[in-house]
Amino acid sequence: MRCAAVLRGKEEKMKKREIGNSGIEASVISLGTWAMGGDEQWGAVDDDSSLKAIFEAVDRGINLIDTAPAYGFGHSEELVGKVLKEFPREKLVIETKCGVWWKTDEGTPIVTRDGKTIRRNLSRKAMLTEVDDSLRRLGVDHIDIYVTHQQPMEPFMVEIGEIMDTLKELKKAGKIRAIGISNASREQFDEYRGFGQIDLIQERFSMLDDKKMKGLFPVCREDKITTQAYSPLEQGLLTGKIRMDYQVEPGNVRNKIPWFAPEKRRPVLDMLDSWTDLCEKYDCNTVNLVIAWSVNAGDTMNVICGGRKPAHVADYIKGGELTLAAEDILKMNRDIAKVTGGSL
Repeated sequence: MRCAAVLRGKEEKMKKREIGNSGIEASVISLGTWAMGGDEQWGAVDDDSSLKAIFEAVDRGINLIDTAPAYGFGHSEELVGKVLKEFPREKLVIETKCGVWWKTDEGTPIVTRDGKTIRRNLSRKAMLTEVDDSLRRLGVDHIDIYVTHQQPMEPFMVEIGEIMDTLKELKKAGKIRAIGISNASREQFDEYRGFGQIDLIQERFSMLDDKKMKGLFPVCREDKITTQAYSPLEQGLLTGKIRMDYQVEPGNVRNKIPWFAPEKRRPVLDMLDSWTDLCEKYDCNTVNLVIAWSVNAGDTMNVICGGRKPAHVADYIKGGELTLAAEDILKMNRDIAKVTGGSL
């Protein structure tokens, strides 16, 4: 593939923060590999381009790679595993997940795609199977951050205390180093915390959709829990590159995002276009600026940025390196509040 010892020698300026209380130091920007998995939601993938994007990210200072078994039914993890062979294990922080299950009929159905019914299943049996499958696909003996991907829902319920018992068992066995949760209600989040140490909570967060995560900031700051954002660019809308003539294809994940509706899209694009002066001030593009805002949204923030091309990675890198002035963040917040109808 390539020699890991020969890196490009680019100076790493990427900021790093500890993940919770785990002792794991991670770049504030994480590389998301959802789209690299390929399935009905994303269409055909180019593995060569995906691998180049991951290498570019690592060479430029991103050391946290986020993946999951559900991304391409294991394909994303296998790609990350190929990259792991090229670097010393301690150079990379690997985050993967459990709880999205398609191997049996056990669990609460989520969706059927690619001929498989995907279910919520955080039973001990499923989790023990999943962690070993992930370790095999990744080609490693431990996972740095293990995240419950989807939370239990009727009719197949698992008590959170039981889930935490399994996670602590995996941690004691050395198979995982830190525990994270995703897509949890506030009640579920508090219940998890009551059963043991949580180092990370991963939730949807962007300047257009920030209410849930902002409500978690105070307790996460107090308990030193990393807040990890996914979809900070709203599936590309906040890049400014998707204009009014873009048509969302049936079945595309963007159909689930209300901001892609024409009447909502126009004000968003006008807002982004109005930030030209800020882009000039920081010598950056719109993507850089939006990512920088996201990283600066909270002092426990880690931002997942996804993509399948090295060019995408370059945009994320600069966003993770920028430090925005307080008055510029305030201006952006005011503009965002006008579009979303929210408060500062």
